[in-house]
Amino acid sequence: MNKARLLIVEDEVIVAEDLKIRLAQLGYTVVGSTASGEDAVALAAQVRPDLVLMDIHLKGQMDGITATHEIRDRLSVPVVFLSAFGEGRTFQRAKEAEPSGFILKPFEDRELKIVIEMALYKHYAENELKQKYAEIERFNQVAMGRELRMIELKQEINALLKTTGKAPKYKIVDET
Repeated sequence: MNKARLLIVEDEVIVAEDLKIRLAQLGYTVVGSTASGEDAVALAAQVRPDLVLMDIHLKGQMDGITATHEIRDRLSVPVVFLSAFGEGRTFQRAKEAEPSGFILKPFEDRELKIVIEMALYKHYAENELKQKYAEIERFNQVAMGRELRMIELKQEINALLKTTGKAPKYKIVDET
């Protein structure tokens, strides 16, 4: 199986570097790291990670919650929050961003791996469901189109039979 490609968005340089090392030891590939929400959105669009690890409080005008909305809406990439703040208004805003996970700092490697794996699995499963629903919708459209064409064909045959004055042995469609 391919190693998951992760983007780190963390404003503390030491924390970001430690996270890179820990993620490599856990078997992940870090495809980039940045300290601001604006850069996170741009970098995510450029490198197309499998998952983003996002701090909530960042450098720049855009915090991690706003950046998460942008990344999820534009790129459909799952985001896991890594934050020292787990209470109050910030946490409520974080929940509204619908992250794929939330880890309170400090955290253990085992915790980190479990949350990442669950977020990746959930994202994969959601994409599979979306594809299945799209396939079903395409089949339904084809079936409806064929059914409508059959009804129209039967109506045309009945009309032709009426105009020729020949009564069909069997009525092809009930036009009631």
